[in-house]
Amino acid sequence: MPPECCRFPRPVRRASAVCVVIACCVLPSTARAQRDEVDGVYGRLDGDLVLSAELLGSVADTSSGTTGAASVALRGRYLDMTGVALGYDRALSSARLDAAWAAVDFRPAWLARLTNDLEHGPRWLDLMLDSIGIELGAAWVRPGASSQSGAGLGFVLGGGFELPLVWSRGDGIMLRVGTRWITAAPWDALGTGPRATLFEAGLGLVFRTQVRSGRIPRFE
Repeated sequence: MPPECCRFPRPVRRASAVCVVIACCVLPSTARAQRDEVDGVYGRLDGDLVLSAELLGSVADTSSGTTGAASVALRGRYLDMTGVALGYDRALSSARLDAAWAAVDFRPAWLARLTNDLEHGPRWLDLMLDSIGIELGAAWVRPGASSQSGAGLGFVLGGGFELPLVWSRGDGIMLRVGTRWITAAPWDALGTGPRATLFEAGLGLVFRTQVRSGRIPRFE
């Protein structure tokens, strides 16, 4: 037993024990966060499935002229690299021009850059470069309308990138800059209906979260 002069009062010993416990919990997390900042992971391997919702406003070029447009989309990507996107776009013009679409969302840059040791910061730059991707799929233009009005199945091609506004280990709020081209040929038998085309360029907000599906082992 230590001599009386070396003994601390019980409250001091309890406070010291609490500090030790806090340090044991906080320091590993801090060290891991610092490691992620260095190696370019930024928490993106804490989960394997990224889910996001976005709302964009854009300027659209249509067959009837230039107008405003709005779009919403839901996305799911495995390892933040490849997945699917479902969306709805509508031109804010007097003549109806809208489309529901589904596409493959492909973003190959970030794992390629990570495995080639190209993630050196700053974080906003790494995340922006890694978010560059394309979307390719099919669209239902003017859903529910007649083929003579240009409705029918068509083609969608898009692309863009995202800048992090708020970021916390894979979750965040992003500013998305993107373009999208949607077109559909007339589906009436005589081919007399107009072609529906919508080209958009705009920006908006993306809300993303990262979850673990259990399909891959946990990265440490």
